[in-house]
Amino acid sequence: MAQNKKSKKEMPKEQQTSFKELSFSDKIRYIFGYYKYYMLAAVIIIAAAGYTIYSFVQNNYDIKCNIVVVDGKITGYDTYSDDITKNFTRYIGLDGKKERVELDCHYSLTIKPLDQEANISQNKIYILASVGSIDGYMANRDYIDYFSTDAETFLYDLTEILTDDELAKIGEENIIYYTTADKTRIPIAVDLTNTKVKTDTDLTLESPCYGVVVSAKNPENAIAFIRYAFDL
Repeated sequence: MAQNKKSKKEMPKEQQTSFKELSFSDKIRYIFGYYKYYMLAAVIIIAAAGYTIYSFVQNNYDIKCNIVVVDGKITGYDTYSDDITKNFTRYIGLDGKKERVELDCHYSLTIKPLDQEANISQNKIYILASVGSIDGYMANRDYIDYFSTDAETFLYDLTEILTDDELAKIGEENIIYYTTADKTRIPIAVDLTNTKVKTDTDLTLESPCYGVVVSAKNPENAIAFIRYAFDL
């Protein structure tokens, strides 16, 4: 019995194949079988680190002019490659990488049955404006004074940010007014329908109008957008 036990113990040692003698496919199976969990963990760690670095690089920039567009789209707005973003970025001398212009077209104020998008957009715009994260506001004529009230017009009085000469070049027909309860008319926006912002792009707004938000962090760039549009 002792001899039989000894032979059983020695057989695995005698028949054991060294790693270097295994075929390539057998080596792969051996490594994967013994180290697959370690390898999986390493892959996850590497992937997570890569994503973190990628996200940091992709998001490591400053928005120098954020223009909210309501109920309108333009090709390339989500990749900063649309005609308005590219041309206006060059106009104000930004590199488009570390410092960018953003045309944010993710909003709708059109009320639709069983759809909360208008309510959500309204609340988001209120919140973003309250913390200074909106510089310019663009919408069709019917919605340009949507957030204006007698107490707060939401958009700058154009006479406070543009010269008389600039207003004259824009033309009275292209100036949008907000009328208060006491019939005071305040110029708050410009109509861009006949400017390159509309005529030279595929912007879907039929009558795009634009104003500078009073809480803007970058009012000088938001004002420059009016000069850009009208070639002032």
